[in-house]
Amino acid sequence: MNAINLYYSSFRLKLPEELLQFLLNKLPWELKVINSRYVRWQDRQSHLFGKLLLQHALKEHGYNNEVLKDLKYNKYNRPYLNSRIDFNISHSGEYVICAIGEKLRLGVDIEKFREIDFKDFVKVMTTEQWFDINNSENPIKSFFKYWTIKESLIKADSRGLEIPLLDIHVKENRITYDNHLWYLIPLNIDRNYEAHLAVDKIDVGSRIIKTDFINDISLAEKQILPITQPR
Repeated sequence: MNAINLYYSSFRLKLPEELLQFLLNKLPWELKVINSRYVRWQDRQSHLFGKLLLQHALKEHGYNNEVLKDLKYNKYNRPYLNSRIDFNISHSGEYVICAIGEKLRLGVDIEKFREIDFKDFVKVMTTEQWFDINNSENPIKSFFKYWTIKESLIKADSRGLEIPLLDIHVKENRITYDNHLWYLIPLNIDRNYEAHLAVDKIDVGSRIIKTDFINDISLAEKQILPITQPR
């Protein structure tokens, strides 16, 4: 059976600058440059945690600490390493999640529930999907169910928003798009969030693993850098 591991982490507060820099130093120079371009501290920490999760996930699959230097990008700017392993990162609110597996293709998306104006998303859902959303007990939850399904699919496909979201039709736990069949796995991370995994294999096992970068820093590292939470 193919197996997918989903590593996730979370943050609610802005990290102290010295701790942020300490964690950033675990990344290669190119990724640190990209991280520095983010204006909002939330976006900067989401990017950092995503790359740390990926680094950890790849190490669990036998790669070394320097593996992030070997990342490549396709013409749609989706990162990849080689044809043997696939991974994907998503973040929303306080959560960051990284899915990884071998000999398959996958995509993951997580979204925090929030009030939105459905009129702004008319061309995102089909008539049948809007009917389901508007007639559900919780329209916002139903909307983000479809949204994360579609996002996970376009990320797994690798073409991203080159795929019109309106053209994605969902039937139970499956999507057929461009003569390719994808299977959907709902993820239970937090009751205030919706998350889905799309994968091109039907016989797939998955497990969700919480990863705490701050409290899991080794004793030796703590002696180098005292860990203090912001007030």
